[in-house]
Parts: sequence; structure tokens; C-alpha cells
Amino acid sequence: MQNGGDLKRSYTIYCHFSFKRPKGKEYGLFAVAFYKDFEGKQLIKAVTRKYDLWENQQFITAIQSYEHALRTIHENQGLMRSAHINQVMLVTDNSTLAGWILNPKKNKMYAPYMERAVKPYRTGSYNEIVLGVGLCEPRKAEKSYKYCQEDRVENEYRPSSKSKKEKEAEAKKVHRIDVGEHRSILDILSEDKSIPQIAPGIKNVTN
Repeated sequence: MQNGGDLKRSYTIYCHFSFKRPKGKEYGLFAVAFYKDFEGKQLIKAVTRKYDLWENQQFITAIQSYEHALRTIHENQGLMRSAHINQVMLVTDNSTLAGWILNPKKNKMYAPYMERAVKPYRTGSYNEIVLGVGLCEPRKAEKSYKYCQEDRVENEYRPSSKSKKEKEAEAKKVHRIDVGEHRSILDILSEDKSIPQIAPGIKNVTN
């Protein structure tokens, strides 16, 4: 049985995330792997899903993989809180994406896609993330890409029935989103004063 002091403990876990765009396909494979440790040796859970691509473009799919990571954190945050996990650190090997997570409006062309990725998970939104979310410095290699495999897909995938013309019109609509003064989910959540001490080599997203 845990004593009172143990119940007050707060833990940090690490969320590696990535994607694969199968050649000639209109969908992507998106993977998330949660690890107990900074080095990524103690796997907690890996999730792989298949979704239609927002657009068949490398940078946009990288942003979509970020949204998938936030989605997976949201889906599991109840279990995390019950296990006294209050901080999730994102891990990516994509330095460009990491820069956009820190500053979502850094590149005006991709800012609307960053807004699309974080909007559902902001404080007060319908999929609000209540855990602390931070970002590790980009690594040479993250550890979720190996789970981007067809035979690991968990969701029931239904291809979009939209025509190519409809998809193009939808993509153009995304570019007209007004990002205004919105902050990213990481900007907001990192203000939580209850966030525990972070291990060396990790950046808080507000730095």
C-alpha cells in the first residue's frame, strides 16, 4: 500500500511521435510511443493509426503527426492522472516541427495547420488536455517510427469519399484560418505551476 507521501508524487513520461507516408497512398501511418525514461528504453505503450492525409506533403503530415500525439495524450490522460503522471514530454527528431511547436506562427504558410493541430486540445476546448505538456530538444532519432507499420494499425480506417477537387478546396480553406493571437496548447499548459522538475537536457516550451 502506498503511503501519503507516495500519493503526492508526480511523474513525467516521454511521448515519441512520428509518421510514414506509404508511396502512392492518400493515407498516412501515425505512431506514438510512450516511455517511462528519458532514454526511451522502458516502453509503456505504442499506438499506431491510419488516417487520410490532410495533404500529401511532408511538412503538413509532420504537423498532422503532432496532432495525433496530442490526440493520444488526451485519450489517455485519465489513466495517466490516476498513475500520478502530470507531465508529458514530446520527443521528435524533426527540428523544423520542434521550432513550430515552440512558435506556431513562425512560418505563415504552415501556421494554419499548426492551429488546426492544437485547437481541439486548448484549455476550454472540447478535448482539453489537462496535463502538463513540454518538448524535448530534437533528437537524432526518436523511437516511434518503427511502429509505423500496417500490421500494427489499431483503428478502423475508412478512406475519404471526397473527390480530389473537394479535398483541394478544403485545403485552400485551411489557409484562410485566422490564427489571431492564439497560443499553442504547449504555451498554455506550460504555465501550470504544478509541473514537476524536468530532467536535464529538456526544454520547457516557454523558453
